[in-house]
Amino acid sequence: MDKYFTFDRINNDRILSFYSRKPVDFGGKALEAGGRENLIESIESDFGYKFRAVKQCTRQVHGDRVVIIDEQNLQEETGEADGLVTDLRGVALEIHTADCQSVFLYDPVRKVIGNVHSGWKGTVQKIAPKAAQIMTDHYGCDPRDIEIYINPSILGCCFEIEEDVVEQFRSIVDVSKYCRKDRVVNGRQKYYMDTAQINRDLLMQMGIPEGNIFLSGICTMCGRKEYHSYRGDHHVTGRNGSMICLK
Repeated sequence: MDKYFTFDRINNDRILSFYSRKPVDFGGKALEAGGRENLIESIESDFGYKFRAVKQCTRQVHGDRVVIIDEQNLQEETGEADGLVTDLRGVALEIHTADCQSVFLYDPVRKVIGNVHSGWKGTVQKIAPKAAQIMTDHYGCDPRDIEIYINPSILGCCFEIEEDVVEQFRSIVDVSKYCRKDRVVNGRQKYYMDTAQINRDLLMQMGIPEGNIFLSGICTMCGRKEYHSYRGDHHVTGRNGSMICLK
């Protein structure tokens, strides 16, 4: 379907997942006046599946809080959070992005899923590995069974930053592996950073096999005709939505 990017491995008879393309918009104004209900119904029709519930973070804040969704809090708001994990069937976990990474986590053995919003701040705070650790601690998942899917996001070809951001990454990785110098503008050195590769390596450090980590390889800024891109659309844009759900 042209409206969605999907990893075929996790879009089948056991699990539903997608990352939306334009013109689908999960942004605030697009969902006013009943727009959200219409959007969910459209997704259900497109995939031929009726969700039991769709769970999103009340407010994404570029932090590292990951909420476990269970029967007790299914109908409650999460508060400020940037990640969700669950083992409930029929419950879609929803994240919104516009250059940041949406990272799916899936354990086919324990049947647990996660979805996290990992911008550069979330990556520095290691939100994706923290979500995987919650799956291990709370559900008994083995890191060797967990699969990771990093959806379209701004990649190292376009993610331009300055020294202040590079310095924050130095606290968690050897930035020379992921960062390259670019031009100097008004006396300020510019760099390009590949945060998708950083997340991959951080997840591998906690025991997730390299062969279990799948990157879309799609840059939302390069592909801004297809995807909402905060930088590519000059900070005025909608939001790409991603969902993952155990059937």
